[in-house]
Amino acid sequence: MNFQPGDIAACHGADWTGRVIRWGTASIFPPGILRLGPSHVALMCLWRGRMIWTESTTLCDSPCLLRGVPVAGAQAHEPDERIADYVQSSGRVDIYRLTHFHRLTVEESRLLTRLVLDEFIDPGISYDMGGALLSGTRVFQYSRFFPGANLEQLFCSELVAAVIMRLNRMNHANPSRYHPARLLRELVNTGKYERVATLDARNPA
Repeated sequence: MNFQPGDIAACHGADWTGRVIRWGTASIFPPGILRLGPSHVALMCLWRGRMIWTESTTLCDSPCLLRGVPVAGAQAHEPDERIADYVQSSGRVDIYRLTHFHRLTVEESRLLTRLVLDEFIDPGISYDMGGALLSGTRVFQYSRFFPGANLEQLFCSELVAAVIMRLNRMNHANPSRYHPARLLRELVNTGKYERVATLDARNPA
């Protein structure tokens, strides 16, 4: 499909890790597919005239497009390759897009690319496993004892939330509080994003 800058890929892994994350962050309140949120999120941006998939993860063995080697943390890949990783293992990827009123300008798209590549991927920002675990807590994430953001390490939804906040498409807050499901619920409920496609075995592209 034709991706746009700022698109969010909401990945629903079918493996044990993906199922634990999805069920561990499930909610009975949001309607439809957001009751059981994604296990991982990635962000699309424009690089050298093409769209690339950017993320922070430890679960990808493919070399990063920018760094040339497999990394654990912030990295970039071809969208079709990463989508295939999920679809071929019985998972799916939902694509969420900024609603028409909130679409990025050309200048904002360039800023998006600079933020992700220059601030996170090029410096080799590592994965924040501890932050990922804390973000999934039911009560502690809302307490005053929850640690402040540390953008020197990032888990997947922390990276996406930090960038979306910097682009002023989301209220500024501690991005470490957002696990993938909570992030998508807020973006959809506030009218910033909407689901535009589901990529799975029946519709792989």
